[in-house]
Amino acid sequence: MDDTALRRLLDSAIVGEPPIGLIVRNSLRAGIRLRRRRRARGVAGTAAVVVIAAAVPAVTGAIGHTSAGPRTGIQRMAQIAYVANGRADTVTPIATATNTPEKPIKVGMSPGPVVITPNGKTAYVLDSSNTVTPIATATDTPGKPIKVGDDPDGIAITPDGKTAYIANIDSNTVTPIATATNTPGKPIMVGVRPRVIAITPDGKTAYVVNQGSSQGTVTPIATATNIPGKPIKVGNNPMAIAMTPDGKTVYVANSGPLNGSPSTVTPIATATNIPGKPIKVGSGPWAIAITPDGKTAYVINFTSDTVTPIATATNIPGKAIKVGKEPWAIAITPDGKTAYVASWESGTVTPIATATNTAGKPIKVGTGSWAIAITPDGKTAYVASWESGTVTPIATATNTAGKPIKVGKGPDAIAITP
Repeated sequence: MDDTALRRLLDSAIVGEPPIGLIVRNSLRAGIRLRRRRRARGVAGTAAVVVIAAAVPAVTGAIGHTSAGPRTGIQRMAQIAYVANGRADTVTPIATATNTPEKPIKVGMSPGPVVITPNGKTAYVLDSSNTVTPIATATDTPGKPIKVGDDPDGIAITPDGKTAYIANIDSNTVTPIATATNTPGKPIMVGVRPRVIAITPDGKTAYVVNQGSSQGTVTPIATATNIPGKPIKVGNNPMAIAMTPDGKTVYVANSGPLNGSPSTVTPIATATNIPGKPIKVGSGPWAIAITPDGKTAYVINFTSDTVTPIATATNIPGKAIKVGKEPWAIAITPDGKTAYVASWESGTVTPIATATNTAGKPIKVGTGSWAIAITPDGKTAYVASWESGTVTPIATATNTAGKPIKVGKGPDAIAITP
């Protein structure tokens, strides 16, 4: 089936669905996320889902794969990038010292977000089987899948590494998992369609973004008791959240409405949980990243093909920065000097010098750039490209793309060990 037919199937599949994101100009982008829910539930739209997200055999014969087992020598010292392959039901570890893909790790159906504990010992992977798979990073061995709520879509781990919180879209709950035992706790009721989570640096509060039906909200959860607080009203169709390094403010990107009205970002003071005046940004804000010094929040606007910088001291937006077509993901180097923006349609990464908010020359990567992560030393950015089935390393010193690394089909998330 060609791309045109595939897009037509997705367009028909999402008719009557509640808005799940930026279903504009190209339903494939949002439909990829939709596939997870439908695969798990087996409801209408099965034909489209089978085409897009059918399980495929784990890739075991790619050049450079190493055997499983404890890492030794340079492998043990180097960081490992874990790439979730949404159409292969696997996670591919990449040794960043050599950019060599290792043997794929079998996980649940249509894996998505990946997070790693602060000590680097465990990677947690969400999937459409309504489970979370823990992976021991020393051996790349998957543990027993942990049952959570219906359609898990967001995950965050407390700074002490003791608890992982999972947002379950269709259950309207958050599941806490004790990482010491990988035991799920009692589900916490939050708002309608919880999507993403951010946790304060002191670990005391988890903020959960609820997409809602008409009004978006954010639910604060006291991590000491797992008791949810009063919902905080934000804008329409909130889809992303970011926390300043000092923990004083969370920024929530409101991607709707999709009727030509301005999109906004809502700042929330964590001391009082009071939302501030909405900040106007571009159309379809999809993701946020904040510089390590906390002075600037960068908001990528999917339908405007821009990035809006916001001065956090005043919450005043700066001039929009033009990037590639359909920007989807953003990451900032540890020194805060450069923000890298991956754009889906153009298959490029745009470096932005944060000192001047000037965009550099686009860097060509794979088709369907979906996720980006930067090594702790800031020397390399890794870009996962859904349609190409590759991860492209970029040397940040020169903004030069290296040879694409072949992983599984549909890579849609990446995380790097500390």
